[in-house]
Order: sequence, then structure tokens, then C-alpha cells
Amino acid sequence: MLTLNLIRHAKTQQISLTGKDFDRELLDKGISQANVLGNYLQSHHINLGKVICSSAVRTQQTRSVICQHLTERCNYELTKELYEAFHSEIVEVIQKHGKNEGIVTIIGHNEGISQLAGYLTGELIHMRTSEMISLAIPFESWDYLSEATAGISFRYRPEVFLPHPIVS
Repeated sequence: MLTLNLIRHAKTQQISLTGKDFDRELLDKGISQANVLGNYLQSHHINLGKVICSSAVRTQQTRSVICQHLTERCNYELTKELYEAFHSEIVEVIQKHGKNEGIVTIIGHNEGISQLAGYLTGELIHMRTSEMISLAIPFESWDYLSEATAGISFRYRPEVFLPHPIVS
């Protein structure tokens, strides 16, 4: 049995300083979301195993904040292959970078990450910012990932409400 954790990056700016989507950073709300998710993972003793993270700024920031909360060292690898990847491309990344790992965590982007969750479970899934879905994969090798074969072990999204500034 394998475990695949899927995490969508936390809430981000609409536009980066460079104007490039790849460079968008987390908003204060996104940092709060990632902190709450990191606390949840730690308090529930959830092992992320090998973390494969998109090399985009917002996914790296999400990973960094989450991993600050974990007592175990966060074993991660960055790859541009996850940026704007379709679900089939994410499967290839898992198979390539997750060999010999029983637990793999992907930190990526929509629409690909939601498509992958839906593809593997056979359900219609839309992941929101900073949401995590943990999937039970009934195989011994990532090479057998296939449609509608995974079950959802749990699903969690931190609800974060920041106060609005007072305008006078």
C-alpha cells in the first residue's frame, strides 16, 4: 500500500513584481494557511515522506512554511516539471522521482493537482488553496497508478480569516 499526499499551494498574489506567474508569492493569508496546515500535520503525526515540490515561488514558500512545523526533517526535491503540469505529467513525475518511496507528497498547482485527485479517485474534485488530500494507493509500485484506483484517506483545508483593515 502506498500513500500519495496532494497539496495545492497556499493563497497567492494575483501578479508578481516581475509580471511572471512563476514568481507570484504568498499573501499573508497564504502564509497563515500554510502555518495552519503545518500545525495540523504535526499535531496529527502525518508523515509527508518524499516531498516533490514545483519550483515556482509560491509552492516553494508553501513547502517551507509547512516544513517549519514538522519535527522530522522534510525530505524534498524541487522540479519545474510540476509547473502547469497536467495530471498525466504529474503521474510521470511521481513515477520518476518517487521510486522506492512508500509515501510521496506533491506540492503543486491547479488545475493539474485537482485533475490528478479526480483521476485517481474517480470523483470530481476541486482543490482549493492550501488544501491537502491524502490518497491510499492499493499497489506496491508507483508504476501502477491508474484511474479510479485510489481511496481518500482524509481531506483537509485550513480555514483562515484575516481581519479587514479599518477604513475611516
